[in-house]
Amino acid sequence: MSVLVVFSHSLILVCALFLAGRSYRLSEKHNNTALMVISLAAAFISCAVAGDLLLSGNDQDSLTLKRLLDNLALFAAVPLIASALLDLSFKYNWSKAAWGRWLLVLFALFELCRRSGIGTEYTQIMSALCAITIIFSALKLYPINVRVTGISSGIFLFLSLLVFGSATLLPEQQNTLYYSVTLAASLGFISQILPKIIEKNTETSQ
Repeated sequence: MSVLVVFSHSLILVCALFLAGRSYRLSEKHNNTALMVISLAAAFISCAVAGDLLLSGNDQDSLTLKRLLDNLALFAAVPLIASALLDLSFKYNWSKAAWGRWLLVLFALFELCRRSGIGTEYTQIMSALCAITIIFSALKLYPINVRVTGISSGIFLFLSLLVFGSATLLPEQQNTLYYSVTLAASLGFISQILPKIIEKNTETSQ
């Protein structure tokens, strides 16, 4: 693994851990389930990146664990973050039971598509839906700089997963370094808008 790849993976790890910590603190302060979901999802992403950095062996156990962690990050964590931002922006206040059922649905969809041989197509569709959901959620935010930050997060997620990632729509553009940097940027932007979303929700509920 090259120095640049290690650096870019470390950048994702830092941004994911920061997002997990910030959303956890906000969830504790405001007793908000969606924020706790974001914290848990960011922790999943952190574990996946840590696995990529630390599990350097080529034995079957290491490869299996890395694949499980990567799948958890891509097919559970990313959709959970997008869904939680939708919940926060529109103040749906979904219950813990609803979040648990949604997570089970995500697992079931992934397994069904994997067994059906359409894993790549499912990855592309889910990635596009997540990016669109984040952008759509950001349209509810204000002031304008917060909205732009939220939209930028969705755009960077789209670039990361569907341009530079393994499920790219443009194979010639696949690039591990760009994938990592754009994903880290997306997570960083989400960290920046969370306090503003909570502040707006608090003001409108008073």
